[in-house]
Order: sequence, then C-alpha cells, then structure tokens
Amino acid sequence: MENPFKELQEPLRAAPEDLKGKVMKDIAFAKFLMDLSRLFSINVGEIIERTLKKRTENN
Repeated sequence: MENPFKELQEPLRAAPEDLKGKVMKDIAFAKFLMDLSRLFSINVGEIIERTLKKRTENN
C-alpha cells in the first residue's frame, strides 16, 4: 500500500496562468458582492447601540 502523504512532500507545481487569472477574477467578484451586500444589509448591533446612546443623551 502506498503512502498518500508522500505526495505532500513533493514541491508544488505551478498553476497555468489562465487558471490563475480566472481564480483572481472570481475572488474579486466575491469581494465585490460582499462589499455590495454590506451596503444593503442591516447592522442590528449598530442600530441598537445608536438607539441606546440617543436615549441616554436625552435623559
């Protein structure tokens, strides 16, 4: 039986440039979607914190 962990000791192979480009575009698109969703999502913790501060300032 061969040891499958021997492959982990071998040096890494370089990925093709077109694959690298595609992965980087996918990562950039995912980051864009996360930033966009942050604009339209409700941050409940921040809303509660602001409300409590306003209530304490008014009293």
